[in-house]
Amino acid sequence: MRSIEVSQAIAAMVGGSGAGGLDSGMLLIVTILQVIIGAGIYVWLALALSAVFRKTGIAPWKAWVPVLNMWELFALAGMRPWWSVVLAGGAVLVAIVTGVITGALAGAALAAGFSGDASGALAAVTASVVVPGLIWLAFAAFAVVVHAKMLARLGRGFGLGRGFVVLGVLLFPAWASIVGWGAPRWIGPRRDQEPALFGDVAEPARPAADRAAGAPVAPTAAPPAAPGVPASAAFAPAPFGGGAAPTADAAPPAPASSAANPWAPPPPPAYAAPSAPAPSPQPQPHPPAAAPAQQPAPVAHPAAASVAGIPAASDELDERTVLAARRAPAATLRLPGGQTVALTGDAVVLGRNPLAPDDAPAAQVVSVDDATRTVSKTHALLRRTPQGWTITDLASTNGVFVGESEDEVTGTAPVSGLFHLGDAELAISEA
Repeated sequence: MRSIEVSQAIAAMVGGSGAGGLDSGMLLIVTILQVIIGAGIYVWLALALSAVFRKTGIAPWKAWVPVLNMWELFALAGMRPWWSVVLAGGAVLVAIVTGVITGALAGAALAAGFSGDASGALAAVTASVVVPGLIWLAFAAFAVVVHAKMLARLGRGFGLGRGFVVLGVLLFPAWASIVGWGAPRWIGPRRDQEPALFGDVAEPARPAADRAAGAPVAPTAAPPAAPGVPASAAFAPAPFGGGAAPTADAAPPAPASSAANPWAPPPPPAYAAPSAPAPSPQPQPHPPAAAPAQQPAPVAHPAAASVAGIPAASDELDERTVLAARRAPAATLRLPGGQTVALTGDAVVLGRNPLAPDDAPAAQVVSVDDATRTVSKTHALLRRTPQGWTITDLASTNGVFVGESEDEVTGTAPVSGLFHLGDAELAISEA
């Protein structure tokens, strides 16, 4: 009888059949309330993360997919996205393991109770509660550390303080609501593809340089000299009064070419214009156009030919000076190892293995070899402005510090001389 009483007590402790109809009804109500509250929190978090994703250039629909939303947040923070899979898979694995352990220990407690071992049964019941609790506690501590690291990086990207890390760990939906629907603005690199597309379209700016290079090739300078000879031939029929017949001869070839070419209809209007000068009223404008006769005059002077050569050389010199002017504002960057790198562009991205951000796709990439391992993959962006250089923290892990100041840069700050990426010391200098 004693063993039966112990077994009944243990069964009641581990959730046996001692519950009445009222207890079953209460359990059902509690379960329904938990489902409703969980669904409400899920919708709240998804809506808030959708607003966060809009600010950072991520598709808002990804906020509604449980694991994918955390994947995007880890990627946005510059961490490995598969941390989201590790956390989700770890939670499932821990739930399975703790369930198996709880069931095994509960069975052991019942077996001990039926055998009359009250102390053994009590120890098994206690273990069935404590062991799963410790496993969940260890996993929760690991998840909090990873989650806090992600929130710290995201906070730098939004220009937020460390208090938001604590808020995000304790109440993540509230953090997402403040960031998504509040005033914080994302100052890190965006993850949408639109800037990249615009960056590709902006690359035709290179033809602008080609135009600058093509300016000297522009045939406008050559025609003045070259047309001198053809112009004389073209105007020669005009001055000759009897040359009207040759113009008539010139007219037939034009129709012949137009008859031969079905695509030649556009040229006939062009030849129709010269046919208009054939009448007597048109030769009158030609005598005033004796200016062409003045053009051969300079050509007749050999000195003029030499003078004509000088402007060509001067044009080349002008082009060279333009190129030199572009290279004029030079600067160098001293790396932690003592090497120096010439900064050739107006935007320079720094990091262990940096990638140009979407808002500066043509940025010069400078890899920083840091023995302290405090430099992020894509750490900071340098920009040249009329007032000097500026530096922007690209959501790095260990921050950016200008000069000897211990205040971490939030957003964009002017920089000259010494600055730090984490513990790595660099220096920028103008040539």
